[in-house]
Amino acid sequence: MKNDTKVIIGALVASLVIIVGAVFLLGNDKSPKRESLGAASMTIDKTLEDFGNMGGDEERTAQFSISNTSDTSLRIWNVATSCDCTFASIVIEGRETGEFNMPMHMSGSLKNWIGEVAPGKQALLKVTYRPKVMPVTGAVTRQVTFSTNDPKNETVEVSVKANVL
Repeated sequence: MKNDTKVIIGALVASLVIIVGAVFLLGNDKSPKRESLGAASMTIDKTLEDFGNMGGDEERTAQFSISNTSDTSLRIWNVATSCDCTFASIVIEGRETGEFNMPMHMSGSLKNWIGEVAPGKQALLKVTYRPKVMPVTGAVTRQVTFSTNDPKNETVEVSVKANVL
């Protein structure tokens, strides 16, 4: 009986250590803290692009212009799409990122990407809709969201819509 008690207590202690360790590791949020990224100000030229009628095998891309209207760096991160059929990339100073998608489908480097737009400069958000990836017909609307260090635009959402034939 004494050996059984030791085994049970040992198993409980080991389980507790594993649970506490998992909570610590998984709960350790490594995403940037907005307050440590400074406060900027931004504008975006539009938040919706209507592609109109399009075939299910077509691909269309919308462009959204993001302007840094402050005297500090505008930071952009957490770029994600609402559907596996929608992709986004950002162009800053002529350099284009890879394609952002739904968080579960992105590489770690894109999940952890933070872009900086210099004061007075612009970034270009490209949103591409590929209906053949997730075949549908009829009216659809897809979103792209991203975070910024602009306190008035902490999370920005843009949309593309189409009537897939």
